[in-house]
Amino acid sequence: MTIGAVRYDAHGRERQGVCSILCAERLEPGDKLPVYIQHNQNFKLPENPDAPIIMVGPGTGIAPFRSFMQEREEVGADGKSWLFFGDQHFVTDFLYQTEWQKWLKDGVLTKMDVAFSRDSEEKSICPTSNEETK
Repeated sequence: MTIGAVRYDAHGRERQGVCSILCAERLEPGDKLPVYIQHNQNFKLPENPDAPIIMVGPGTGIAPFRSFMQEREEVGADGKSWLFFGDQHFVTDFLYQTEWQKWLKDGVLTKMDVAFSRDSEEKSICPTSNEETK
């Protein structure tokens, strides 16, 4: 499970996410947190491990794709895989960066496109044109 602490200003007041702040600031390793998992029968890898996949995971939305790559690595899948990932800052927000780079180097991940919206003047979450993604 990947949780990003939610903090922002709105109407002149600092706001915080209730669950994300609880997890980030109050839980200790080994603590138990009751959660409910809502299964989605349609969100899964293709049955054929050689089928190509495209993954778009902004921010903490990248978490399920990490398990996709772990499974494809485990079964030795040959299907192409392409990841689009975006967040605010490269240095602090590139979640699981070393794992993605290892999978890319090892050929488990075929292609990776990333964008960080606050690292430059031009705000971008994912590549915006076909030229950028070739």
